[in-house]
Amino acid sequence: MNQNYLLKTKHAETLYFEYAKGLPIIDFHNHVSVSDIASDRKYSDLYELWIASDPYKHRLMRICGIDEHFITGGAPAYEKLEKYCEVFPYLAGNPVYDWSRMELFRIFGIEELPTKENARYIYDKCKEMLASGEFSNNAILSRFNIAYQSPVATLLEDLSLFDGKTVAPSLRGDELLSPTSEFKARLERETGIAVTDTENYIKAVAFMLDRFSKKNCRFADHALDDGFFEGDTDGKKKEMLTRLGVEYARRGWTLLLHIGAKRKTSTRLAHLAGPAGGYAAVGGSFNISAICDLLNDMEEGGGLPDTVLFPLNMNDQAPLAVMQGSFSQDGTSSKVQLGPAWWWCDHALGIENALNCISSFGVVSEFIGMTTDSRSILSFTRHDYFRRILCSWIDRQNTAMDMDIPFEVQGEIIERICYKNAKKKLEI
Repeated sequence: MNQNYLLKTKHAETLYFEYAKGLPIIDFHNHVSVSDIASDRKYSDLYELWIASDPYKHRLMRICGIDEHFITGGAPAYEKLEKYCEVFPYLAGNPVYDWSRMELFRIFGIEELPTKENARYIYDKCKEMLASGEFSNNAILSRFNIAYQSPVATLLEDLSLFDGKTVAPSLRGDELLSPTSEFKARLERETGIAVTDTENYIKAVAFMLDRFSKKNCRFADHALDDGFFEGDTDGKKKEMLTRLGVEYARRGWTLLLHIGAKRKTSTRLAHLAGPAGGYAAVGGSFNISAICDLLNDMEEGGGLPDTVLFPLNMNDQAPLAVMQGSFSQDGTSSKVQLGPAWWWCDHALGIENALNCISSFGVVSEFIGMTTDSRSILSFTRHDYFRRILCSWIDRQNTAMDMDIPFEVQGEIIERICYKNAKKKLEI
């Protein structure tokens, strides 16, 4: 691949190579397997590493009409990879096309465009390389210069596999909003606190949150799925999230709100592929007023944590970007901000739209930057994808809008977005 891939001008190339390329990665939200890191997993073949854990690829294979037998079904690994390679040239225009090429080149040095004809060559070459210790799980991760990553963990999950340094947990808090009797019973056993009412429940949860803090947790994630507030007819979920937000603020954590996913689509695919099967959709425009009320309730109720808003519907990027100026705190930059383009939006169109919205309605130099939100260790390539798009965007904006931004300031803005702003969120 051309080293100037996605860099549109000579000036964008200079910005990328001088400021963006060598920066460490802070990936503040992902679903990478911590057990694979702890065991330094060895992958048997390219399918197992490249496709098995990547629902983005599964989704595109379905769109191209490939039988589920060759996606998540019982077909042999090579046949599944061959099917992906067969349709790959026709995926151009989708970001997975870019990511796949970058993944093969970055890790295996393969420059050839995957096709049905060269699938066997790619499979055999990678299988031989994966047999080497230089291509174990952690050896692959070491190629990305990751300073800190934060895979999700639920409240009662065993945290012993997190080293608390470069790999720290991010709390996945959805089950806390409407806890089941089984969950409460487990919480009582773990904490020794009788969960007899809301106050004792919060006390028990807070006990477990301290356990996360000891492992250097700095982020808590909650999903506000399509219709979240409308379905919360008694307001109990909102009230509980408000109380939890105050707890996060006390610990100096950042709250990540993932907004607007439509999880329930095809029942058939849900049974076939499981809960993360790549079949979710984008919900309608979200209830912006309800989000404002939620944040205000936290602020009035004892503490608003630093908050990053991840809308799945691109129509919500602009109104949520405005909130950067709607909630503030002395001495804190971007108390509330629009997050990176997420899930179905983390392509060039979504990334540039997010940058345009943040720049137009807020201060783009305060943007927290990219995170992968992925299960695949190869997805750290997406930081490079983002950085290349960012450098081209900054150069284009500076030229088209006659901004006259000094070169060094352009570089500083890039460093802030790609690394320094996220790093500030880790400093308590």
